[in-house]
Amino acid sequence: MSAKTDKDDILDDFATEPSLGPETLRSYVQRFPSLAVELTDLYHELRLVDLSTAVDGVPFETNPADVGAQQSAAAVMSALSGTNLRGLAQDLGLPRDFVAGFRDRKIRLGSIPGALLGNLARTAKVGVHQLIYHLQDSTAPTPQMAYKADGKPRGSAPVEFDDFVAGLNLDESELEALNKLSEADGTD
Repeated sequence: MSAKTDKDDILDDFATEPSLGPETLRSYVQRFPSLAVELTDLYHELRLVDLSTAVDGVPFETNPADVGAQQSAAAVMSALSGTNLRGLAQDLGLPRDFVAGFRDRKIRLGSIPGALLGNLARTAKVGVHQLIYHLQDSTAPTPQMAYKADGKPRGSAPVEFDDFVAGLNLDESELEALNKLSEADGTD
């Protein structure tokens, strides 16, 4: 019974090795030659389990693949939401709806002037690449206002920047602030 327990313990230890590769198998076979067949079978079985968790050639991961991107998305959402949204709109001299349009990804990225993107990102204290990633990320849910409705809500396609601005009905001072935000500052 002791030999069976030792065998099971050895196989359990092998199966729980953090880096299970050919080197690990070779090491165990050298230390326990009487278990070479069992170790090899277990190794191949464990490798097949790893392959069966792959979907369309993409490995299944329990941890987020790109933690940096998620942190970037969270930073942009934080900068464009809540009290930060109000403060940013006030700093820019523009209505909160303007900032909310970026938060809610209502504007087509290709229609936004590059200088405006850079200046908005700088004022919001996020990277330009983070803001661009946020605007491109169609997989993340956008915060929406809650309304009672008879039908299901439908997402709307992003609009051109000029159409978005026209819909805001900006006054003279806000148009001046928008023009200032759209000016290149020469740091590019």
